[in-house]
Amino acid sequence: MTAMARAAVRVAMVLLAAACGGGGDPVVPDVAPTVSVSANGGVATVAAGSTLPLLARVTDKRAQLVSSPSVVWSSSTPTVAVVSPDGVVTATTVGQTTISAASLGATGTIAVTVTAGAPAKLFVRTQPTDVPSGTAFTASPVVEVRDALDNLVTAASVPVSVSFASGVGTIGGATTVTSVQGLATFSPLTLSGLIGPRSLAFSATGLPAVNTVTFNVSAGPAAVLAFRLPPAGGGLNSAFTTQPVLNVLDNGGNLATNAALTVTATIASGGGTLTGATAPATNGVVTFTNLGVTGVGGVRSLLFSVSGLPSLPLSITPCDATRSPLFALSSPSRTLAGFALRSAVVDTIAITDINGSCTPVSNLNTSVTYTGASGWLSATRLTNPARLALRADPSALNTNRYLANVSLTSGNAPTMNLSVTFNVASSISLRYGLATEKVNELDVNGTLQLTPVILSSEGAVITAPITYASRSPSIATVAADGRITARVGGQAWIVAQTAVNGGALDSVFVNVTRTTGPVLRADVARFDYTRLTPFSVTLSLDTRGATVGAAQFVFTWPTEQATPAMLRLTTTVPGTVGGPVIITDNSSGTTRISIASAAGMTGVITLGRFDFIPMLTGSSQFVLRHVELLDLNQQSLVGNATALQYPVVIK
Repeated sequence: MTAMARAAVRVAMVLLAAACGGGGDPVVPDVAPTVSVSANGGVATVAAGSTLPLLARVTDKRAQLVSSPSVVWSSSTPTVAVVSPDGVVTATTVGQTTISAASLGATGTIAVTVTAGAPAKLFVRTQPTDVPSGTAFTASPVVEVRDALDNLVTAASVPVSVSFASGVGTIGGATTVTSVQGLATFSPLTLSGLIGPRSLAFSATGLPAVNTVTFNVSAGPAAVLAFRLPPAGGGLNSAFTTQPVLNVLDNGGNLATNAALTVTATIASGGGTLTGATAPATNGVVTFTNLGVTGVGGVRSLLFSVSGLPSLPLSITPCDATRSPLFALSSPSRTLAGFALRSAVVDTIAITDINGSCTPVSNLNTSVTYTGASGWLSATRLTNPARLALRADPSALNTNRYLANVSLTSGNAPTMNLSVTFNVASSISLRYGLATEKVNELDVNGTLQLTPVILSSEGAVITAPITYASRSPSIATVAADGRITARVGGQAWIVAQTAVNGGALDSVFVNVTRTTGPVLRADVARFDYTRLTPFSVTLSLDTRGATVGAAQFVFTWPTEQATPAMLRLTTTVPGTVGGPVIITDNSSGTTRISIASAAGMTGVITLGRFDFIPMLTGSSQFVLRHVELLDLNQQSLVGNATALQYPVVIK
């Protein structure tokens, strides 16, 4: 009988004994113990720097679940993750590992995947190398986005920017790059600047910046030309005494020492031809040896050019040392036009040396002779560039045609003459409103019609079209016929203007008040005053039906001591109603006025008279302001009151 047969007989006997019930409980056969491992939550994936608890389920040889089994844990790749004695996995490096749990002679396993953690730092994978100014790096810098344990974070898209960590210049090209698969590749990246060492800094929001190694910027390809030494001295029908020297520069301002090129000079305007018009570059420097201009005297516009680069312009007036000066005016005569009694007319005429002499003019003088009325013309020689400035003044002339001759004499050049004709036409003046209508006061929705008058310079009244405009149309408008309408409280200038005979304009000023409520005003009907001619201003409060128990006001005027330094206050005369108390600070041009009455005040209350002397010309304003305005019940009236302002012009 074989061994297998004998084993089968023994099993059969055991089963038979159990079936017959002989001898006690049924015998349960032994089974192999088991160990199974699972992740808390069912997902065996963990980010680097994080932990993952594992659970081991152990059954014994009776297939019964073992409570609190003794388990030995281990990791197949500890460099990826390690596991503690109680089954907690700590992840360190991106990758996979197998975690094993052994108990009762059985072993269970689970595959654990470690992914990168959150972005925490940057790392320069590809360092920048030396680069010529204005060109891209041969090997583009590459920056890694890493987690705290230096794993490449492939899942995140992080914008990374580049700047200078040391040195200065201009960074061009890909200056901000978003990482892909954890890599930010800066291509193309260019640097421009003076030669020398540099280092770069790469940064991203929320992450510490990282610096590169130091590298060098060298001279780049030719980009522009610049004068090291411009031509000077002579140059007309001979070579310039000082020959031009040019620098060939890269776009960082360095000499382009490797540039192999030839610069050519040409005449853009002025005529003539050039000698010695080409010169090669040596170590980035171009030196001409025989550059000159042939032809007549005058200004030349030259261009220094090379293929592929912008041209360098130069304006120069070459001269001839063998010739004496010979001047000419751009025109032998000039006709000017002006209006009687108006401001002067100016003009200029170019003076050129048609011989192109290198000899300066000595003792150049101008003189004017007149045919008829004299004194209306001045002629002045100007330099850089040379020209004759004319100024014809019609302020003392009547309507007529005037003639004069201007002579220019010198010690070494022939006399030049210029005939000048001055046609003076009749001018006009516009008077908008009477002298007592220059400053006006209107309630809201009130209207005002003023009569403009146009006078010729001879004093005759003439008819001509007039246009009107409001400088503050939201406060007051003006119709095409000149009718002014007040809209809201405030101040507005209204201008009348005509374009005939040189044109003229005049203005009036409008204060717009509320329709009801007290008004703080001055008896100002004009805004222009004459220097050193005294005048007076009287302030008053028009209660317009209200009863005032007490009030305080501030009157500000352009003081002599402060900006704009215009008026000197000489005398103050208080009013009689309410016992006005006047306190003045001359340094600031401010006056405070107080009044009070137990019985109440109504009607127009004179606050005081102020006598001024205009000291300096200029423009400013009088400003009135309510500080306090109370009725007999101590209730404020300020909310319904108006305080006015007035322009001041000293001539």
